[in-house]
Formats: sequence, structure tokens, C-alpha cells
Amino acid sequence: MNPNKTYIAFDADGVRDTENSNLRTFNMMAEWQKRYPNRYNFINIDSINFSSQHDDTVEDTRKQAFFRLLDGADNLLVVITRHTDPASKWLNWQISRAVNRYHLPVIVAFDGIDSVTDDTIKKMWDMLPAKIRKYIGRDSARMCYIPFTQTKVEMALHYFSVRSQTYAWNSTTIF
Repeated sequence: MNPNKTYIAFDADGVRDTENSNLRTFNMMAEWQKRYPNRYNFINIDSINFSSQHDDTVEDTRKQAFFRLLDGADNLLVVITRHTDPASKWLNWQISRAVNRYHLPVIVAFDGIDSVTDDTIKKMWDMLPAKIRKYIGRDSARMCYIPFTQTKVEMALHYFSVRSQTYAWNSTTIF
């Protein structure tokens, strides 16, 4: 059983195509949670409907909701796919706040690969969000890297958390 609440950060701003975007991966994780509710406890800002908000208040309301969600989060899962925009303002902002304000352990999951080695980070460098590359360069955040598989995600989410005070060794820990 995994008691940890995991905030999922992924790049899907303005995307509606669920098959050819990061929404496919997000929907897959939502299905995991439905199927195995004792193993996963995902939270994400994209599950909140802001359509009733006025355009001029949506961004502030979205940020306030994000902070409320992160108050209860135990770790951060950043999903990297071929659709991820490394310059995504919203994705980088979420990562920055989770690391700098909430000191969450960060789990970076690469979709489409079977295993992660030391060379994986170098090979995937251009796909990584700018904030993650910055933290790696400064070795200023505790992050681990995994392949995006159900087993590895479950193991990493259970292991790394503020609740258990278990963090990756540095900014480039392979798990």
C-alpha cells in the first residue's frame, strides 16, 4: 500500500488531443489509480475544472489551487515524453515551486524507454524541462530518474517522499 500523495507534473497546456499528447500518459495513470486505489494517490491541477472562472482570474485561481494541492503532496512525479515542451512555462513553474517551496523529492519518469542508465540523462537532455536541467547543473535538487513503467513508478512513489524523509542522493540519482 502506498500512502503517499503524488503530484503529477506534465506538459499539456492547451492540448486537447488525448492520443498524441501527454494527456495519454496522464489518462493511463488515472486508469492505474482506478484499478489499484491502494497503490496510487495521484493529484494534479488538470483535474480541476476552471471553466466557470472569469478569464482574468483563472491564472491566480489555478496557482492558488496548485499551492493547496502541493501542501498535501509527498512527492512530485514529472513525466517526460516525446511531446514534452522543455520550455513550458507552466511545467517549469510547477517544478520550481515543488522543489524550492515544498522541498518535495522529484521523480522524473521517461516514457518510451525500458531502463535508465547514467547515459540516459545525457541522451534525453534536450527533452528535460529547463528547471530540471538547471537543478542538474547546480546539483541543487534531489531527483531520481526512472523508466515510465507501472512497476518502477509504483516503487519510486512509495520509496521517495517527504513523509518518510527519503530523498534521492543528488540531482542525477538513477533508481
